[in-house]
Amino acid sequence: MGNLLFSPSGRISPSLYMKGMVVLAVVSSILQLLPMISPALGVLGIIGFVVLYCFFALSIKRAHDGGKSGWMSIVYFIISIVVSIIITVVIFTVFGLNFMDVISLAMSGDVEALESFTQKSIIPSALANLIVYPATAFVVNAMTKQDQHDNTFGPYGSTADTFS
Repeated sequence: MGNLLFSPSGRISPSLYMKGMVVLAVVSSILQLLPMISPALGVLGIIGFVVLYCFFALSIKRAHDGGKSGWMSIVYFIISIVVSIIITVVIFTVFGLNFMDVISLAMSGDVEALESFTQKSIIPSALANLIVYPATAFVVNAMTKQDQHDNTFGPYGSTADTFS
């Protein structure tokens, strides 16, 4: 699985891309929930940068599978931001939270109110992560058709790694 998540070389099929994104969703959601166990565990959020790297590694390989440049992963990242905002707003609304409150609380300097909002938003944020990554993979797979032939990034049917 290391090659699948950590190497941007080669190409991966739409199904492997989806599986990799589900792994990232689970890891990201667990990282989001850690501060509920102990606030000190929030420092492990730095691992989020590793998740971001893995997102780009997966996305570059998915672009390669469609015969596109790895730079296309930047477009995929922008798509993930848009999907994330939409899903987070919907989930926060379901949980009775206002997404814009975090901005106004941060600007007001009310640290206690911001900490309270953060505690209330941990579970909705983790749930959003579980939805955002697969939703992004769905959109990316829909817009990046698999190149059914060998291309400059590797032979057709080759995979970076499998889950078996």
